[in-house]
Amino acid sequence: MDKECLDCGMVNSIPVFEITDWNKNDRCLKCDSVLILQHDGSTHTCDIAHGRETVDEAMSKLHQHLNYAINNYTQRLRLIVGGGLIKEEVQGLLYFYQQQQYIVSYSVDSRNAGVISVIIRQ
Repeated sequence: MDKECLDCGMVNSIPVFEITDWNKNDRCLKCDSVLILQHDGSTHTCDIAHGRETVDEAMSKLHQHLNYAINNYTQRLRLIVGGGLIKEEVQGLLYFYQQQQYIVSYSVDSRNAGVISVIIRQ
């Protein structure tokens, strides 16, 4: 995958990332910036719980959207999870990802308890 460095504009060839494949050794060949940590400040919003998804289907959607966000310079992910089992499973996984430093943080939206905000990069 070709990825343009947001700091200097150089196009670098790097692998497609998944949430558990963060590699801080992938640096821009020109300016030495860590490519995986760059972001454009954007938020990606997705609903993983309101299409009659099972918990497994929702978790699969979560991974698809996390991988999309990682590979497209997205800083934050806004997950619409509802209020049941899916929310509980998502929070458990996000807690693990935060402990492993795959994400920066996550929190339940103060205005809507069925929404979780995830900060992927600072």
